[in-house]
Amino acid sequence: MSAEAIIKQQARSILKSNFPKALIALAIVLLPYAVIDGTTTAISFTVMELVSDDSLAEILVYSIGYPVEIVMAFLYSPVINGYIRAYYRAAYNNTIELKDVFFCFSRGQYGKTLRLNLNLVLRMLLPGILFYAPLIIYEIVAVNIPDNGFYDSVLYHDFYFILSVLSTVGIVLYSLRYFTVFTVSADNPQFTPKQIFAYNKYIMQDKTTNAAKLIFSFTPWLLLCLLVLPMLYVIPYMTQSLCVSRKWMTKASLEVN
Repeated sequence: MSAEAIIKQQARSILKSNFPKALIALAIVLLPYAVIDGTTTAISFTVMELVSDDSLAEILVYSIGYPVEIVMAFLYSPVINGYIRAYYRAAYNNTIELKDVFFCFSRGQYGKTLRLNLNLVLRMLLPGILFYAPLIIYEIVAVNIPDNGFYDSVLYHDFYFILSVLSTVGIVLYSLRYFTVFTVSADNPQFTPKQIFAYNKYIMQDKTTNAAKLIFSFTPWLLLCLLVLPMLYVIPYMTQSLCVSRKWMTKASLEVN
């Protein structure tokens, strides 16, 4: 049995007795984001309807509406850290505790978590731009081609899909260097962001390939997510598997040390 199969088996065992809590934890993460996005969309449509000048309406939406949405989403982002913390602790004690989802909102942790998340975003910003640059350039060129029907052709959409997949795979592979950042934070809530990234780097030495194998082993499951309902199982299953993997990587680094 492969390492990936063993990890998945352990994840299924944990979820077997914790699946209702896993769904509640997922709802705690997703529903507020859905509300934030839905509210922004509704306000944007209202502005477009009420403001007669289309240019002014677009300026208001893009310069105020969407930036406010991004800020609100970021301020709520510690719930993601807490969500991963709940699954990671379950990898050790076989129990998902919903209180862990809110841990990063506690006194002394919220500001530290926001700094950690901002640090991670900034570290991923330039690589993200570089990996998606071919897709952006392709879109710009395709839009500006003289009207010959290419922009609406099947060939255009095929190339767009291929570039999207390649860019996404590239950024996912790059991001694996930060694979244990959130779980290092869960293990060491007293660490500063600098210490968290340093320890993550130590843990992930020669382990990014293992993380990549596990993530890409979920490709058939992720394809099922094209249908909405399977996401309610696949997201907890994948999250728990990744957290089990992080547990063993952390233990391995401690044994070496």
